[in-house]
Amino acid sequence: MITFENLSFSYGNTGEEQLNSLDLQINKGEFVLLCGRSACGKTTATKCINGLIPHFTEGKYSGSVVVKEKEIAKTPVYEISEDVGSVFQNPKTQFFNLDSDSELVFGMENLGIEPNKINARVQEVAHGLKIENLLGRSVFGLSGGEKQILALASIYAVNPDIYVLDEPTANIDKDGIDRLHEILLKLKQMGKTIVISEHRLYFLMDLVDKAVYIEHGVIQKVYTGDEFRALADSERIRLGLRCFTLDNEKDEVPTKCNSGILEIDNLSVSYKNRTIFSNASFAAARGDIIAVTGRNGSGKSAFLRVLCGLMKEKAGRIVFDGKPYPYKKRRELCYMTMQDVVHQLFSDSVWEEFSLLNKTVDEQEITKILRRLDLLDYKDKHPMTLSGGQKQRLALAVATLANKDIMIFDEPTSGLDYGNMIKVCELIKELSSNRIVFVATHDRELMGLLCTRRMEISNESISVYDLTTK
Repeated sequence: MITFENLSFSYGNTGEEQLNSLDLQINKGEFVLLCGRSACGKTTATKCINGLIPHFTEGKYSGSVVVKEKEIAKTPVYEISEDVGSVFQNPKTQFFNLDSDSELVFGMENLGIEPNKINARVQEVAHGLKIENLLGRSVFGLSGGEKQILALASIYAVNPDIYVLDEPTANIDKDGIDRLHEILLKLKQMGKTIVISEHRLYFLMDLVDKAVYIEHGVIQKVYTGDEFRALADSERIRLGLRCFTLDNEKDEVPTKCNSGILEIDNLSVSYKNRTIFSNASFAAARGDIIAVTGRNGSGKSAFLRVLCGLMKEKAGRIVFDGKPYPYKKRRELCYMTMQDVVHQLFSDSVWEEFSLLNKTVDEQEITKILRRLDLLDYKDKHPMTLSGGQKQRLALAVATLANKDIMIFDEPTSGLDYGNMIKVCELIKELSSNRIVFVATHDRELMGLLCTRRMEISNESISVYDLTTK
C-alpha cells in the first residue's frame, strides 16, 4: 500500500537531513504509529505520503515513496488526494472556507460529486461522527479541538483509502479524544490504512498494528503492536515516549478557597454574547498551579484572556495583593502564552525573540534557558521553521524571563514528547515558587504530573478541585 525506499529529505538548502535513508513497508489496512522525540522527522514522513513533499516543500529529495503503485514524486497532487486524506497538526492551515458546511463539502465538490449525493453524504457524516453541533458554524468561531474534528470530518466525507494524521489530539478535550478513538476504530474496521504521528499515545494503544520509532530522521526500530504495548515503562521513558495508560491520575477533592493573594470576586465572563460563567469566586496563592479545564468551546481561553486583561469581564472584580485591578491594569500582572504560539513569535531568529520582551535581558540567561529546553542549537533559525513542539518550548522560554506575578499557559504541552514535557513541568514548577500559574489544558498526563488544583468550566459555572490529596 505504502512503500518508503531509501528516502532522504532535507529542507531548503540546509543540508541537514530530516529523513535519512528510510525503508518502510505499510500494508493495506494497517494502523501505523510514527513515534519518537519532538523534531525526529515524524511530520516530515507524513508529508512524503500526502505529496506536500516534494510537490510544495523545497528541499533535497532522494529515494522514493510509492502509494498504491504510484510514485508520489511523479504523481499530480490531485491524484494523490483521491487516495490520501490528511489531517494536519494545525487544522486552520487546511481550511479553504469560512463556514463548516462549505468545508465539509469542499473535497467532494473538487472531485465532481453530484450535489444531491454531496448533501446526503454531509448528513451521513454529521450523524456518523456525531458532529451535528458543528454544522452551520463559522470556522472562526470554533475552538481548537472543534477545528480538528471538522478537519477530520471533511476528509472522512471524501472517503479515501489512506488517512494520514499529524498530532490530531493536540487541542482536543477528553470527549473529543474518545470520539476520535471511535472514528479511528471505525476506519480501521472499514479496512482503511491509517498512519498517525502522535505524542499522546494512551488513546490509540489498542489500535496500533505497527509502531515505527524514528530518531534524528532514522528508523531505529519497527515494533509490532504487541511488542510496542509490552514495552516496560523504563524503556518507554528512555525512548522519550508519553504514557501508554492514564491509570495514575490524581484523586480530586472539591475545594473552596476564598483567601489568597489573588481573589476572583463574583466574576462573570461572556464571549460574543455567550455567558461563559457567572458570579464565580475563588482565590489562589503563590505556588498554586491551576489547571483550567472544560470541553472544547467551554470558554477556557476566554477566561484566561479576561484574567490577563486582553478582554473585559462582564461583571465582578479581580483583586491582587488587596488591590482591585481593572482589566487593562492586569496586563502589568500577567504574562500569557497563547494556544497558537505562532501569534507570539515575531522575530527573524529564535535568539531575537527574547529582545522583543526585554532588550536588556542577560545573554547568559538566554543561553541557559535555550539549552535547558533543547533549543540552543536552533538559536539562529527562524521561529517559523521550528517544529510545533519547538515553537511551544520557545514561547515558554520567552515567558520565563517576563518576571510577572501571574503566568498563564494555554495548552503548553501540545506537540511535546515525554522528555520535553518533563522539562516544561520542572520549569513551570520553578516559576510557581513565587508566582501563580494557570495552565489551560486537555493533557491529563500533564495535570497529574504538574498541577495542584483544577478549575473546570462547565454549564456556565466553575468548580475547583484539589489535586494534592492522594
